[in-house]
Amino acid sequence: MDSSLMIETRNLTKRFGDFTAVDGINLAVQQGTIHGFVGPNGAGKTTTMKMLTGAIWCSQGEGYIKGHEIGSTPAKQIIGYSPEHAFFYNDMVASDYLSYMARICGVERSEARKKALDLLNWLDLGGFAESKVGGFSAGMKQRLGLAQALIHEPELLILDEPTANMDPSGRISILDKLRELSHESNVTIFLSSHILSELEQVVDFMTMIDRGRIVVEGNMTELRRRFSGNHFLLKTSQNEKILEVIKEKGLFRESWTDTEDFIHMISDDTTALRKVVVEVVVQTGAELEHFSEERASLQDIYRKTMSMEEEE
Repeated sequence: MDSSLMIETRNLTKRFGDFTAVDGINLAVQQGTIHGFVGPNGAGKTTTMKMLTGAIWCSQGEGYIKGHEIGSTPAKQIIGYSPEHAFFYNDMVASDYLSYMARICGVERSEARKKALDLLNWLDLGGFAESKVGGFSAGMKQRLGLAQALIHEPELLILDEPTANMDPSGRISILDKLRELSHESNVTIFLSSHILSELEQVVDFMTMIDRGRIVVEGNMTELRRRFSGNHFLLKTSQNEKILEVIKEKGLFRESWTDTEDFIHMISDDTTALRKVVVEVVVQTGAELEHFSEERASLQDIYRKTMSMEEEE
């Protein structure tokens, strides 16, 4: 086993009857990093996380948390886990609930309430410490779930959609907190999210999964280098007309227009595309507002990867 790894799996597999939900994945998550874990719905993300936490057993393969076998007591003691849909005792006030969870995790009674209040304040829930959890909004419950995961000061956080149900400012706040935990407390964070543009801001490494199998992985610098070079950004005064003409020439395999009216094009013949764009803009008399080769974003990497998977 590699002592630098917080999570290590070999051929980790989970079957439900004849259905294989997770198909022989090999994970390697470095200590002290933020590692993203993404894929379409039903890809096997949540099932993988449940196996890592010991909530369910694997059907085949093996996994380790800082050298301890998954599901073992030493492994569980290292982990703080926040599922996408957490269960709460709605009749309890937030501070009592967290104190109770702290006691379950082995925190001394004299320390449990202090830890609970400190975490509630840190996660901007201090004003609701004596409010019943049942009255919390979905976003507030998401924060409370993170507080619960942190109550015993774990070395590893496993977070399934930690910013779900939050407004943009709330999501940014939580991502800032995760970055703080990683950089200042050396907490390893393994998280999933569907909001790739925000996830990209905090992750060091990325693993993408589809149909239970890992389809791409690496650090973000490597992935951007690997997937850049064929993504172009175009904006003109006649976007629809320009796009229609370029499309007829078959020079891109994928295109979309974002909310700011920029046309994104993925091309396998970048030289020809550059030439045709200039020619078409001149021919139509359109005003060229922007044309550049774009650095691959996490969204681009995801689109390309899943597109290649569909073709197989």
